[in-house]
Amino acid sequence: MFRDGGRLNLRKVGGPVFDSDFRARERDALSATIIIDDPKPLSLEYQSAGVTFHQALKTEPWDTRTFIVRDVDGNLIAFAGGQN
Repeated sequence: MFRDGGRLNLRKVGGPVFDSDFRARERDALSATIIIDDPKPLSLEYQSAGVTFHQALKTEPWDTRTFIVRDVDGNLIAFAGGQN
């Protein structure tokens, strides 16, 4: 997938990447983190498109804003940036 000059390449695998109970033990394990200048506009765009968030946009204690979505395969993808 690509957008605004950024590109994300994901590899398809034929079998489980993690052992069978990994997701049960590690419910919040991220598959990818994408760093962007300001995650708020993208978060608002996803929200208006009806995307279900694993974590809504929030400011972390270290002053980075993040949100997390789950893709159709169950992967958690975080978007993070420094604008407030």
